[in-house]
Amino acid sequence: MKFLFYYGLIFAIVSCNILFAEELTLRMLVWEPYLSGELPRQSFKKMVKEKFNVDLKLDIQYVSSDDEYFPALRDDKTDVIVLSHSTPKDERYQLMRLKLALPLNLKTIPDYKYVFSDLREADYCRHNGNVYCVPTARGPYGLIYNTKEFNKPPTSWNILWDPKYKGKYILGRDQYEQNVYLTALAMGYSKEKMYDYKTLNTPKFQEKLIQLARNAHSMWVGVEKPDDLTGMFLACGWGVAIPQMRERGEIWEMVRTREGTTAWMDNFMLSALLEKRPRLRKIAELWLNYTLTNEYQKYIVRHMGAEPVTTRVKEVLTPKEIEFLNLDDPDFASRYILWPTLDKRDRKGLKRLWDKAIGLRHNPSTR
Repeated sequence: MKFLFYYGLIFAIVSCNILFAEELTLRMLVWEPYLSGELPRQSFKKMVKEKFNVDLKLDIQYVSSDDEYFPALRDDKTDVIVLSHSTPKDERYQLMRLKLALPLNLKTIPDYKYVFSDLREADYCRHNGNVYCVPTARGPYGLIYNTKEFNKPPTSWNILWDPKYKGKYILGRDQYEQNVYLTALAMGYSKEKMYDYKTLNTPKFQEKLIQLARNAHSMWVGVEKPDDLTGMFLACGWGVAIPQMRERGEIWEMVRTREGTTAWMDNFMLSALLEKRPRLRKIAELWLNYTLTNEYQKYIVRHMGAEPVTTRVKEVLTPKEIEFLNLDDPDFASRYILWPTLDKRDRKGLKRLWDKAIGLRHNPSTR
């Protein structure tokens, strides 16, 4: 009888666990496009329920600057972040050295093996022999054009200084580094000099940058949106609004300028404090792996207008998409100019140049 009693009690406990799933909340601090669609949210929640019997809630906050990650990790305000390749070892943050980020156990992220080999070996994600982040998407801060306004694609950044396009293009307001880079490239500076404040701090360069800011119709914040592009001929941006513009019947395309195009590589990273929350850590690691699946990598391409980072995503893309993304060209990504990790002098200097340009945007004098 005792055996039957204990067996019944155990059965009841197990049944309760099955019937009443645990509730957990995963906090995510990300750029809006990574979780703005319903597909990744619902698909991942379903995955968590099936694997862990957890009713997962996602507490999603959107960022407009990489500056927001350091205090969020330090003050335990987030579990998962997504940040550009130039941020983890930035001397202002030092997320790995200061142990704010969690070293990854790649055995729990099996799809990591499908990441392009050059990204798996990237130094920006490594510290003391450990890997700290999972590459997720990449793309340029590039020149975008409205195809109905051009007989052929523009080929140079200098089109932004053509008087006939004054008031017909938009820029990212907070992208001071990238706006400085494209101006330097337009003036013929090399990729090794495009971020060197000592080299760029001249009246001639400042005047060129002021004209870029002054002649812009407007400036978007965070990411460019379809309403920002409507009525414009050109834009500098991430390209995330391109798929949405197509839905509106307006075809925009990204071009590679002959001077070169600077680019970002975004990565998901986990808070070091997840080490004390093993159940939530497993869920966060499952999210990292989910971002490398064909489903999410296709979402990167079609919803975000960004470029994927895995070798097998071609299985779910159309031949036209594969050709457009140059996924059969192993050297294609190397033709991007990845943003450098700036030191304090150059960062402050580049921001000073852009702040001055913004300050004189509505001033008729360039002085």
